[in-house]
Amino acid sequence: MSLRAAILGFLELEPTTGYTLRQRFAGSVASFWSVTQSQIYRELHGLASEGLVAVSREPGDGKPDRKVYSNTEAGRATLQQWLRAPLEPMQLRHPLLLKFVFASELAPATLDGLLADYAEGLRATLADYQARHDAPEIFTLARSPREAEIWRLSIEHGLAWCRLELDWIDRARERLAASVRRTPARPRAARRKKG
Repeated sequence: MSLRAAILGFLELEPTTGYTLRQRFAGSVASFWSVTQSQIYRELHGLASEGLVAVSREPGDGKPDRKVYSNTEAGRATLQQWLRAPLEPMQLRHPLLLKFVFASELAPATLDGLLADYAEGLRATLADYQARHDAPEIFTLARSPREAEIWRLSIEHGLAWCRLELDWIDRARERLAASVRRTPARPRAARRKKG
């Protein structure tokens, strides 16, 4: 329901095309909710067939007509119902942590390189969040100062999450480097025989 609800949420801000919806996702919630263009169109077709969104056509100035989607009353009611429903507990899927748990057999430099690469990606995400936070045009669609503040707070959550992840990576890299200095390496065969 979350993708459908997000689409209804964006359409509540303004009627728009599927292409512009993808841009809205990319420019706002993509760092915590990713979506492809095909997923958007699939959901739009489903929402239209259920009567939750209406579709109108706009002339395309020499191009094919554009389909513009907007919420119906039933779509608005569905969005409001979703907003009021209790949240389910989040189930975290963290590819780095899953890999990290099984990484004891990797060479220390290899594991450190994985952590360093992940940190580099996080720094790029952090910079993206900061740019969004500092860009006034992000908030032009906000219908009220309260809505703009809610959006600003969601971006600040992303900033805090990136900083937390980066702090953890720094600690992990330091502790792993210290453990390598303290522990002499044993041959692989000896480790297997012991277990």
